[in-house]
Amino acid sequence: MAQQVGRTDTVLTKRGASTLITSGSPITTFQIGDGKNTDYDYRIVDGNMAVVRAVTASPKPTNLIVREGDNIHYMILTYRENADLAKLKYVLSKKPGGGKETVMAGGTPEPRHGDKDSGNKNPNTLQLPVEDDSAPLISVDTVTVSDLAEDFKKDSKVNHNYEVKIDGVSLGYAKAMTLSSLNYFCFHIRNKNKEPYEFVKATLIHKEKKDTAVLHTMPLLYKKGPAAIEAHGEAQEVFVVPSRTFKKEDEIIIVLEPADNKPQLVLYVPASTLPKYMLTK
Repeated sequence: MAQQVGRTDTVLTKRGASTLITSGSPITTFQIGDGKNTDYDYRIVDGNMAVVRAVTASPKPTNLIVREGDNIHYMILTYRENADLAKLKYVLSKKPGGGKETVMAGGTPEPRHGDKDSGNKNPNTLQLPVEDDSAPLISVDTVTVSDLAEDFKKDSKVNHNYEVKIDGVSLGYAKAMTLSSLNYFCFHIRNKNKEPYEFVKATLIHKEKKDTAVLHTMPLLYKKGPAAIEAHGEAQEVFVVPSRTFKKEDEIIIVLEPADNKPQLVLYVPASTLPKYMLTK
């Protein structure tokens, strides 16, 4: 079962099957899109289980807001024709009193920087920070953001000074921009293996120089690009997060969690490489 506890960025749906979302506390809010979305249907069972299914032939990605107990989850609900049935089950939280859990991959809290073509089996393993549930929700126009992201990723070139390679897969930074209170980050993934490369989760993190012990998760509002890269293929991925300013000494970290327990891809990008208007003194 594809179990994601604490932070779930994307919830998948598939034709002819239902997606199951469960939580430890009763679900009090379950909103798809603006609440009038006709691409998906849902029902809540026993208070803490939600069953979602696609009702149109080609449903469009949209936001999903779930409040359960004291937790608020902002996610992207999307359709994938060939999604594995095992990935249609999600756990948002455990029962109260059992302690809040977060998806973590283990490893050292302060990993070594991913340098160009490190060649190590797993040089970067990052323990992801706990998401701040008190952060305000942000609604995005997914149609507009999708079009902007599609245009933004065109003609993007990798800055090979900021690229990490593990097990035949490389992740490189291309460019970033701020538009309409949103930050867009474009990365390039190249898969040189004979099998497809799939990541089940992407996390963007802001690391401040003034407090290197604290990592700030940037909520992922939208993603443009495939979650699976074909064998010997490559793809541009655009991640959209709420806008924030960075100091040039800060770092942006992107963590890709691959399927099948493969090593994380962790890339550190100095904020000094961002457009100057995204930086503050």
